[in-house]
Amino acid sequence: MVRALAFLAIASTLGLAADVCLAQVDGKDLKAAYIFNFALFTTWPDANAKAPLVVCASPDNPLWPGLHALNGKPVNGRLWTMTDIAHPKAPHCDIAVLARGAQHPAATAGVLVVRDGAGGNAAITLVEDDEHIRFDIDTQEAARCGLRISSHLLRLARNVL
Repeated sequence: MVRALAFLAIASTLGLAADVCLAQVDGKDLKAAYIFNFALFTTWPDANAKAPLVVCASPDNPLWPGLHALNGKPVNGRLWTMTDIAHPKAPHCDIAVLARGAQHPAATAGVLVVRDGAGGNAAITLVEDDEHIRFDIDTQEAARCGLRISSHLLRLARNVL
């Protein structure tokens, strides 16, 4: 029952809300909401349910303000925690959010790489398609990182590779 309700929540957030809210919500904030929902429907290997969910991005990334606004929100029992991806004392990232054209090393175990626009390897790529925000999922890239993406999320993707 809880999973069904969660699925309805993500479906409305990612599908219906995208059409209705684009005029009301900044596209960057909507993309941050997508990434938050990606976290809800991703399973990490050996995830410590009490440890923070560390989300890494560059402060120069246009999505930083929207992602940072989610600090402290619970994600499957873990608290969303933003950090600078380049900070030398940054803890291990659970999610790396990359801006268009940003470089990231090859697949890293336990890290969900989300890219805003095409331009490199990522388990999930956000794309703007006919004035709508959509996403593509590379299941092979996710598997290389030891991640499992829910079938509910896979059904909502524009493309699944």
